[in-house]
Amino acid sequence: MYKLLDSILEATASDIQRKQKSIKRLFPDFDAKTRGVEDKGGIKLVDQGPSLWKFDLHSGTSDIWYDGYLHFKDVLSTIGELVRDKRLWVADKSKVDLKKLAKAFMDKVDIQLLCSCPADIFYGGHYIRSLGKYDSKYTKKEVRPPRVRNPKQYGCLCKHLDRLMHALPFYGSTCAKWLGDFYSKDIARFEKEVKKEYGWVKKAAAKLGRQREEKPEIEKSTEEPTAEKPREEERF
Repeated sequence: MYKLLDSILEATASDIQRKQKSIKRLFPDFDAKTRGVEDKGGIKLVDQGPSLWKFDLHSGTSDIWYDGYLHFKDVLSTIGELVRDKRLWVADKSKVDLKKLAKAFMDKVDIQLLCSCPADIFYGGHYIRSLGKYDSKYTKKEVRPPRVRNPKQYGCLCKHLDRLMHALPFYGSTCAKWLGDFYSKDIARFEKEVKKEYGWVKKAAAKLGRQREEKPEIEKSTEEPTAEKPREEERF
């Protein structure tokens, strides 16, 4: 039940990007607007904390930089779930591969976003991301819908956050280092738990294998000896 509620009330990067596709109904030239962000400075990661990354996001139209925030929700529970996936471990299964873990983490973790630009407020980004089915606005929720500028609530991101979402998959190595810097002890703890459980499974499987090997011997030892047929009397 809780898993179902989580999927309804929280949004991953993929969920947000799917919603953002409708923005072109409001701004048909939206792609051209976002290219201005890239051409004039793009985005820069300037700070990282245990659950928050801060970016400088260029205006794209004037020489202004806005503050952008990417907040990861439920980091520990997401890492703990992913560490259990043995496909994310190194070949000899001695530990988790941080690069594989980082990619899976970026795909799975629920996120929240915020840009300090006016457009993110007035065109409804703050409000749409505050809705319960997304819960993806960082900081206080917005309760005022964009009745004038975006009454049909197309999209959910300003052009600066849109560029951030497009660039996010290229931060895999950055995320791997961040996981190592802030969560190495937690990852090691999760690895130990998985190894313990996996070791128990292997031990149980080995025991079952031995039982199967021994079973024919047991059956053979309990089998009734076959009576020897009496030989006919020799005739003289």
